[in-house]
Formats: sequence, structure tokens, C-alpha cells
Amino acid sequence: MLLNNRGWGLRYIIVIICVTALILIFTSLRIRAFIRDNRDSNKTSENGKKSKDTRDDANLYSALEIELEEAGEAYIIYHETLLEYSTDHVIVSYDTLKDEGFINGLPDPASDKNCDGYVMIYDDSSAKGFISCEKYETMNYDLWVD
Repeated sequence: MLLNNRGWGLRYIIVIICVTALILIFTSLRIRAFIRDNRDSNKTSENGKKSKDTRDDANLYSALEIELEEAGEAYIIYHETLLEYSTDHVIVSYDTLKDEGFINGLPDPASDKNCDGYVMIYDDSSAKGFISCEKYETMNYDLWVD
């Protein structure tokens, strides 16, 4: 009886399986190294060491300023008569906003502490938030602090 010689032989199939296994092993090792490096860089930025991208830190602090501004705008809507008796603006401290429940906290991205701050609310009900953290302070923060 004659054998049909078309198709793949056992040797070729074993070679393909071995090459595929080597590619999978190499790829999995590279993925594990990438995950480990990413985890290590996150730990260093959480521990207060200088992070690799300072733009991310600036974005986090500006997000805190925006959160403070939104709390100030909600505060002035609730206390609408404050602007009637002011000349140009009203300054509301972070402690006042927190005590009255308009904001939960201002966690410092660089440490475990909370930032301090205040919000300046103008006659047109617009607000500007000023924060002071361990490694960051809003420009001109000291101008309005009593």
C-alpha cells in the first residue's frame, strides 16, 4: 500500500510547536518585566519621591484647585447674601468649606497629609482656588492669607 506524502510531517509540527512555545515564553517574560517596572515606578511616586512626570503632579494639584473652586461656588449659592455685603470678593477658608460639608478633603498627591487652602469668590460668583501643600503652593497664595 502506498502512503500519501501530502501534508505536514511529525518533525515539522514539533518544530512549529517549539518555536511557538519559545515566542510565548519570551513574550510572557517581557510582559512580566513591564508590569514589575510599572509597579516599582508607582511605588516610588507614592512614597513621596520625585515622580518621572512632573506634569502629572501639576495636573493633580490643579484638579485640587478646581475642586476647591467648585466647593466655593456651591458655598456662595447657599450663602447668597455674603456677596451682597462685600465690596469686591469673599474669601472662604478650606476649614469652613469642610465644616459645612461642601468639600470632603484636599489630599496631597505627594504625601499622606491634606493640603490647606481657601477660595476667593468674586462678585460675578466666579471662584479662584488657592492651595498650599507640602510640595506645591498656588501662585500668590500668600497675598490673601491672614
